[in-house]
Parts: sequence; structure tokens; C-alpha cells
Amino acid sequence: MPASDIALYDLLQTIRPLHRRVARSVASHLEGAGIGVGARAVLACLAEGGPATVPQAGRALFLPRQNVQKWMDELLAAGLVAKHPNPAHRRSPVAALTDKGTAFFERIRAREQAFLAPLALDIDAGDVEAAARVLSACLAHFAAYEDDPDRPGPFG
Repeated sequence: MPASDIALYDLLQTIRPLHRRVARSVASHLEGAGIGVGARAVLACLAEGGPATVPQAGRALFLPRQNVQKWMDELLAAGLVAKHPNPAHRRSPVAALTDKGTAFFERIRAREQAFLAPLALDIDAGDVEAAARVLSACLAHFAAYEDDPDRPGPFG
């Protein structure tokens, strides 16, 4: 097997432990915030992608609609998100961050950025750009294995 194949395989093997560690870090930075990692993901989706319906957010996050609905309900109850009529679909309102939600998410992101700042100093920006290209190419290569998160298909 060529060395480049082995190196790519080894790189892909770091994704699962990295994802777990990042998720744990995000959870620890949310302690006392009143929301969990899932609700934070929905907040980020709305903050970075703009208003969305629950199914749209689910597709963007590649998470089942039912999970996104649960987190969206939590965010609505906390006043961080508001529902608006959806002219395209009467039964699927559009959710958008409230001013409170925007400020809340900005505080979370600032805390996360402060945690990442020392790491960013140790990594060359060109390396980050190269890593982004590699991960994007991997996502595209494995796109055939993508399912609808609400209707997972058989593997293979």
C-alpha cells in the first residue's frame, strides 16, 4: 500500500477520537449555560445559516428531525429562538434567533474562541487551509454513503 494511502487512512482514524474530545470540550464550555451540545448545534445553525425550519436545520446538521425539534423546543422555551410563519409550509414554521439568542450564542462562541486561541497560535494558517481541503475532499468522496437522517437506508 502506498505511503499516501496509509497516511490518509491514519488521518481518517483520528476523526472519531477528535470528534469525541471536541464534543466533550463543547459540553464543558456549556456548563451552567442551561443548554446542551445538541441545542448549541441548533443555535449555531441558526446563527451561522440564518432562519430555518426544523427539517432544514436537521438536514444542515445531519441529525434526525425529532432530535432537532426537541432542542428547538428547549430554545423556544428559553426565549433564545422565536417561531415565524412559513409561507411555503403552513405546518413548518421558520425559527430564528431572538436578540437574546444572538447575544447568548455570541457569548458561547467568545468562550470557545478564547479556548481555541492558544491552539490556533500553534498551527500555521496554511496547514488549516490544507486540512480543510482534505476534509472537504473526504466528505465529497464518502457522499455516496450519506443518508437522510430521518430515513436511514441500509448500509452497503
